[in-house]
Amino acid sequence: MDKVFVTGGTGYVGKTLIQEAIKQNIELIVLTRSAAKAKQLEEKGLKAVVGDLLKDGEWQKVIQQCQYIIHLAAPPTWGKKVTKKVASAYSDGHYAMTVRLLEHINPTVIKNIIYVAGTSYLGDSGADRAKDETYRSTPKGWGPYIAPSVNVLDKYKKTGLPITTVFPAQIYGADSWTVQLFIEPLHNNKPIYSLKGNEPMFSPIHVEDCARACLHLMKHAATGESYILCDTNPMPSESFKNIIEQELRVTGKVVKIPAWLCRLVIGPVLTEYATAHTYFSNAKLLATGFEFRYPNAKQGIPHVVKQWLERLRTTN
Repeated sequence: MDKVFVTGGTGYVGKTLIQEAIKQNIELIVLTRSAAKAKQLEEKGLKAVVGDLLKDGEWQKVIQQCQYIIHLAAPPTWGKKVTKKVASAYSDGHYAMTVRLLEHINPTVIKNIIYVAGTSYLGDSGADRAKDETYRSTPKGWGPYIAPSVNVLDKYKKTGLPITTVFPAQIYGADSWTVQLFIEPLHNNKPIYSLKGNEPMFSPIHVEDCARACLHLMKHAATGESYILCDTNPMPSESFKNIIEQELRVTGKVVKIPAWLCRLVIGPVLTEYATAHTYFSNAKLLATGFEFRYPNAKQGIPHVVKQWLERLRTTN
């Protein structure tokens, strides 16, 4: 059986990818920095390697034997105020992880490398029509800080490494920003904050579909190509909020805040990210035969809200 090496397997998307891989009987080897998390993975019947891409270790030998790699790992930033200094440190770490990973792959064994980036690299899509993988503008938000990593992939493709780059749009789920920004405040009758004068287009994808798409593209992507991961129904961000309100059966209060205050609270990087349109097409992904479990947010949000409410009940 082919072996799949996963970095970032204990992160947000990674945890879901592991669950989906188990369902599909895919053999994973998961890299984690935590011995405790490695033990938890092994209790699920998975193989785990304790290590860090930025340090020498057992992972360098293990990766040589793997036919597929899914690279999800990135330096942690969630919950921080993202200043340009924080973002620059993130960029350096992200690039170093990328290069260290690719330098240790065995080109005679590897069949496909799924490299997970983000649509912020593609830039502001505008709101006129959904853009595809050929679209490029100035990277926005996190885009400039992952650009060195994405750009260096061409160097390794030229050496013959089969790299498939995926660009997820807004990945929503019960462990994500969806809860912090929308579900929790709406449930607790607290205001939703949005940027004054901005109503960006928004391309969601359920975390399960994001994970499933990465697993699907391992075998079905044209290597060397790139794929945008988003569902079939991009919408204004206000419409996404309205779906959550309908599911919770509440009407939330929206507080509009100016951009200068947003930059002060969460930093310039996340503020720029929040103002950019992410209006993208999934036609290329669909052409590979991928089928969505949740083709749009109207179908996906009820699952997320139900999952979050169940967790809330069990913890109270």
